[in-house]
Amino acid sequence: MGLTIACVFNDPAVRRHCLDRSLEAYDGPVEVEYLPIDNTTHAFSTAGAALNHAVRLARHDVVVLVHQDVYLHDLDQLAACAAWLEDERWGILGANGVTATRSSAGRLRDRVILIGEPAPSPVPVDTLDEVLVIARRDDLLAEPLSEDPELAWHAYAVEYSLRVRARGRLAGAVDTAITHNSMSTNLARLDEAHRHVGDRYPALQPIHTSCGTVGARGPDWRRLPLVRSHGWRRTWLRQSRLAAQVRAELAIPVVLADIAHEVDLVDWSSAHPLHLVNVDRVGGFAARAGRPVVLERDGRPVSMTALQLPELPVALASLDPADRVLVTGLEVGDLARLRPLLADGDWLAGVQWGEVWLVGGPAAVRPPDEWSRPQAVPLGAGRARR
Repeated sequence: MGLTIACVFNDPAVRRHCLDRSLEAYDGPVEVEYLPIDNTTHAFSTAGAALNHAVRLARHDVVVLVHQDVYLHDLDQLAACAAWLEDERWGILGANGVTATRSSAGRLRDRVILIGEPAPSPVPVDTLDEVLVIARRDDLLAEPLSEDPELAWHAYAVEYSLRVRARGRLAGAVDTAITHNSMSTNLARLDEAHRHVGDRYPALQPIHTSCGTVGARGPDWRRLPLVRSHGWRRTWLRQSRLAAQVRAELAIPVVLADIAHEVDLVDWSSAHPLHLVNVDRVGGFAARAGRPVVLERDGRPVSMTALQLPELPVALASLDPADRVLVTGLEVGDLARLRPLLADGDWLAGVQWGEVWLVGGPAAVRPPDEWSRPQAVPLGAGRARR
């Protein structure tokens, strides 16, 4: 089977470090055509225009449209995903999407955490995220991606998913074994893009996307200025209860922080890389993408590994006390078995979205200042040590 893999890029260094390296590392039977579309000079005003250009150039029947900051761990797995398109019920597939019940489907590593429920076979979704989508070339020629300025760099895969569904076909998320090594979140004009797709597909509302729900209106009281300015306290109280359980299990400092977006605040360097261990509790990632790979974040290397929970004690025991370590994907019930392994080192725990993460080594002794802000300090806990 052959695949055309296309991306539009504005940062050649990022593309070379992530996408190019993953393609160069592949030595298997899948014939790959790679079409990086240069937009460093803003030749294309929208992602749709650039990617439609790539589709016209493509010589394979299936086209993979992917971000420049993605690492493809297993191209054989990607080809297996593409084979699902032989069933013409599927109009488009992707690495991650949101279902009608607001569940995230499609397992992948996003920055430093694993997200999405496993999807070994395609799961019907409302919409797909733009990080990676797969479609037949003929379909993309007949129905190109939108080049509407309102969807310039956001929601073009969302719109295409809705268009496919409006024509009686399915959009599906499937496990593609990728890491999205994103350094930032571009939210400029995202609200406008969502309003645009909502206006265009009113019959499909509410529309669930990876960045929120279009067409859903919450209670009016949530929009009151006082509630909006103090809404974080409800989440803070809920997470503080979980933090108290973590402290009781491990007797170490605990913070409330979104490690996916705050990992770059942690102390590590080229001389002292960060060792990331993702615990893949539900499966769908470690088996295909768990082998160690080093990706840089702003020039600082992260050695990334994913494994099943029973493998974690051996992995932790192999690390040096001076290593900078980040473990994600834990639950409170996992901590008792880890207590002996943490007893002789420096560790700090964090709570995020009902999960527990751990930072170990010197990075735990010198936590970032941001983890001392009120929102990050659980009820009943002192501020993170410095």
